[in-house]
Amino acid sequence: MYVKKLRRIGLLVILGLVLSTGAAYACHPWINANKYKLRINDTIRFHIAYGHNYPFGHSFYSNDRIENLYMLNPSGKRQKVGPRVLGKGKLSQVQFESKDNLEAGTYLLVMESKGNFFASTTKGYKRKSKAELKREEIKGDVLFSRNYCKALVNVGGKSGGESYSKILGHGLEIVPLKDPSSLRTNDILPLKVLHNGKPFRESIMVYATYMGFSNETDVFAYTAWASSYKEGMAEIRLLQPGIWMIFVSHKVPYPDSKLADVYSYQATLTFEVP
Repeated sequence: MYVKKLRRIGLLVILGLVLSTGAAYACHPWINANKYKLRINDTIRFHIAYGHNYPFGHSFYSNDRIENLYMLNPSGKRQKVGPRVLGKGKLSQVQFESKDNLEAGTYLLVMESKGNFFASTTKGYKRKSKAELKREEIKGDVLFSRNYCKALVNVGGKSGGESYSKILGHGLEIVPLKDPSSLRTNDILPLKVLHNGKPFRESIMVYATYMGFSNETDVFAYTAWASSYKEGMAEIRLLQPGIWMIFVSHKVPYPDSKLADVYSYQATLTFEVP
């Protein structure tokens, strides 16, 4: 009886942790590639999903919120991407594609968002700063948020190159230390979580999941700590083959309290495990 009671209490504690942490996440974007393994003569195509429930989200990420969108080839050189061409004079509003010839190796797709203010008010959610709102309207903290998305796509079956582990200096960044295309199910993926290109002084939680694990909001298959004493390094065991997403978030006080209370960073990395 005592053991059963302890198990019941433990399950309730775990459930409480899942619910409490899940409720704290803001909507975030991630990159979904049409294919993560391509031939040399293929075109890389992808879209940016937005929401809480991987892989579909609840919408596409708004193009007017994108500051930079590009890819790095296996040599680490930047190459252009743009709206997918649907036909003569027709461009997709939600899908993007590579514009240059591809070489064998691993490509890094990158999306950097514009920063924006976000406030819960008595009149609903608004993308405005504290200075743009009446004090009596504001409910809770006003946030300034930035999102950073990466995806790894392999071309020609040759893993490696210089792009997959390149540090870009994002406000929040996930940097894999091995090319996922060279790993298999149950292998360990080592990675670093960086803030403005440098390891965190404190440990930060890393969340990971794979397509098909769950379509519920904020449900992850795996969690790990990016430890401060290991210079922000974490390890994720790749439990299943398929398409994975790694997610991290971090909040700090906003430097100008007249505009916002919190600076919120979120970052994702998507890739396929053979």
